[in-house]
Amino acid sequence: MTKVVYSVTRSGKSDFTKITGIGYKTDKDLIIACVGKNGKPYIRVFEDCIKECHSIPSRPNEYKGSITEYREVEFEKNGSYEIREIELEYDIWYKLADK
Repeated sequence: MTKVVYSVTRSGKSDFTKITGIGYKTDKDLIIACVGKNGKPYIRVFEDCIKECHSIPSRPNEYKGSITEYREVEFEKNGSYEIREIELEYDIWYKLADK
């Protein structure tokens, strides 16, 4: 694993969420530490995102890219539960911290 400084921005219809910090990258994944809404820490893994990130020509050791994830969400409608698939888009930037 390689240590990186990262920025992940989730874009949606009405909101943008940006998280930054220090994390790790493997050959395929970006691994970061997060804190949930209830205050509990957890590890977030963006799977297979490294292949979507490309080097920035004028900046050595910096990479950026975007990925799309699909998640199933269960919600209540008229007294019954439905499952829908939602699309989440993330813009990822990272810089190698070890170099």
